[in-house]
Amino acid sequence: MDLAKFKEILLQEKAKILEILSSEKEIDTKTKDEWSEPKDPEDLANLTMSDDLRKKIYDSEFQKLKEIEEALERISTGKYGVCEKCGGPIEEERLELIPWTRYCSSCSKSFGRGR
Repeated sequence: MDLAKFKEILLQEKAKILEILSSEKEIDTKTKDEWSEPKDPEDLANLTMSDDLRKKIYDSEFQKLKEIEEALERISTGKYGVCEKCGGPIEEERLELIPWTRYCSSCSKSFGRGR
């Protein structure tokens, strides 16, 4: 397995997420300004929905960033590509699709999710 390739993929994904999170912080500042201005009920409803959606996206990206950091740590400790549940190898095709995954396909299916 080419660990350098996976490390580069993870670092690129990390950079993308950090850019998204940075832009979300800028949007958050602008949104706070909008909240301070009086709004009619429709504007407030739209602002609330937009704020909720941004929070979900932020939380999701932050969780993925955490998983990427953990995957980079596994690379440095020599545990990358080893399933945390069964101890078997994680399929390289799976790592190419989800390079931060901690589980092989079989164990992931037993959890009922694709992580």
